[in-house]
Amino acid sequence: MFVHNTPRFETKVTLHLLSTAGITSFCAPPTAYRVLVQEDELQKKTYPTLRHCTSAGEPLNPEAIAIWKKATGLSIYDGYGQTETVNIVANYPCLPIKPGSMGKPTPGFDVAVIDDEGN
Repeated sequence: MFVHNTPRFETKVTLHLLSTAGITSFCAPPTAYRVLVQEDELQKKTYPTLRHCTSAGEPLNPEAIAIWKKATGLSIYDGYGQTETVNIVANYPCLPIKPGSMGKPTPGFDVAVIDDEGN
């Protein structure tokens, strides 16, 4: 496990670590991905050990997902959850990702979209 904690998120440092520290799985909030894809450094580096990328907490826009995939070759598996609940909806490696979607319910959770009338 690799944990990088700083007082302020620094995109260039994060990209350097992803490129050199042997990190295989990267989990970051959508806000971090949004600023990372704006960095020219993203396109200039390679990420030889990175195999899986995840995000949760708020929707991640399809444009950021596309830029990340072009630069790294990896999809971002977006999901929804909370510290108290774990992921309740997620994208899975065994299913195609629909950009902008947070995925399917995780096992053990009943998830539904309900309108104002309770339907």
